[in-house]
Amino acid sequence: MIRRIICISFALLLLLGSVSCSPSGTGGAAGLPTPAPTPIPIPERHNDRIDAVLKHIRQRDLLTDHGFWTIFHGILGMGPDDAILLDTTTNKRVKAIDYLASGARVRGLEFVPMADGLEVTTMPMSVIGQGHQDQFVAEMAEWDLRRDKKFVVNGKDYTFDHFIRQAKAHASLSANQAEGNPLELTWTIVIVSNYYGTDHHWTNNRGEKLSVEDMARYELGQPISGAACGGTHRLFGLTWAYHLHRKAGGKKEGVWKEIADQIKEYEGRAREFQNPDGTFSTGYLEGPGNESDSTLRIATTGHILEWLALAMTDTELRQQWVEKAADALTLMILENSFQSLDGGSLYHAAHGLELYRARLWGNSGSHKLTIPLPPTD
Repeated sequence: MIRRIICISFALLLLLGSVSCSPSGTGGAAGLPTPAPTPIPIPERHNDRIDAVLKHIRQRDLLTDHGFWTIFHGILGMGPDDAILLDTTTNKRVKAIDYLASGARVRGLEFVPMADGLEVTTMPMSVIGQGHQDQFVAEMAEWDLRRDKKFVVNGKDYTFDHFIRQAKAHASLSANQAEGNPLELTWTIVIVSNYYGTDHHWTNNRGEKLSVEDMARYELGQPISGAACGGTHRLFGLTWAYHLHRKAGGKKEGVWKEIADQIKEYEGRAREFQNPDGTFSTGYLEGPGNESDSTLRIATTGHILEWLALAMTDTELRQQWVEKAADALTLMILENSFQSLDGGSLYHAAHGLELYRARLWGNSGSHKLTIPLPPTD
């Protein structure tokens, strides 16, 4: 009985607490994209199911009434070209990224001009705002958003590059330590490594000398357990930087070898704790977990698959246990297609399925695969 209570409490923490990257208390316009009006037929073939899920997710309305957090997660899940907002005032549709860049008012969106660029205000557990430092910019970087993409802030023209420069400027290995607040470079490392390369060195706005390798070493030293969404985002950032390092001719040595070893360790954990139906553990990568809550199951399986679709080689992604996980994820989403689903769970799952599909069969629609591929050795 006590064990059951502990498991239920842990599941609630995953949904609502600090280990989650979903805003707490989402509901209505805050974070739940509209469902399909009726259940969707489930195709027989594995790849057809994935295409059906991706089509379904694109057909769920993202609204201008939704919070910033939900809208930019929609862009992550569907891509800047396919994430479309329905303007509830004009009943017209517009690309979500263009709406955010237009200077329109969005609940939870605060772009603040700074000396080095544009800051995105972080609002932890706010329901509607960015939950983690550099989260919005990193998720756009994962689709390789152009540096010259225009953004209007307070009536003045800027570009996406202003966000990139600010992320690099405020990155720090010491900020907030005196107050006991943990640093969060999980998303920053994606931005800087993507747009500047993994051998980049700079001086931040505090006068600290930094490098991508410094950030990698810091992130490697932080725990996976207890980090946002079971540590899958921390693993994603480290894996992203490692792949770019190797792509640029970097060697598998020092901190980079430690990262490679950690990737393999947690790939093994994903498989070890996988449930019999193919879903990944509702305890993420910490241990076994098979809670029945569909939102939690979509969140955990979706986040882990998203990371594996970045981390693994094509051959590894074709393993039966990975295919079984992707199939289980598609089934859960299709079986709940007539339900309102948490935006974070849904769109990270969509991003994972987009990457998985692109790696094995090519891109869906007009999408390009914008992730750094793993080394083959």
